[in-house]
Amino acid sequence: MVNINKKNALSKLYIGRCKIYEYENFIDENSKAIKQNIRIKYDNLACRVSYYNNSSNILASKEDTFNNIITQKVKIFLDNTIKIKAGSIIEVNQNGKITKYKNSGEPVIYSNHQEIMLDIFDNIG
Repeated sequence: MVNINKKNALSKLYIGRCKIYEYENFIDENSKAIKQNIRIKYDNLACRVSYYNNSSNILASKEDTFNNIITQKVKIFLDNTIKIKAGSIIEVNQNGKITKYKNSGEPVIYSNHQEIMLDIFDNIG
């Protein structure tokens, strides 16, 4: 029987690199108000971004015409040992394109990886 390490096999599919930015609270010395800074938590992590389209028909008017609405969903795959907070910003360099995403929720942790649904934050290049 061949023993396949699923985590190593999955990591070979990671064709992108990413930076993870987190918000951290601090107290402003002048105003004594709690404010936030953003800082790089992780840099140059192996990852893979996957895209898929979701289409639905929406009734457009009284004439019973339908418009096909297509929305793109974005998911990132990462090593499951990386701790990523909900609300983090993730900058991905994959296939020669750099895109910033905002984390739209908690990571889903599996035995060999984690998946996070993302929203586009900014296209860099």
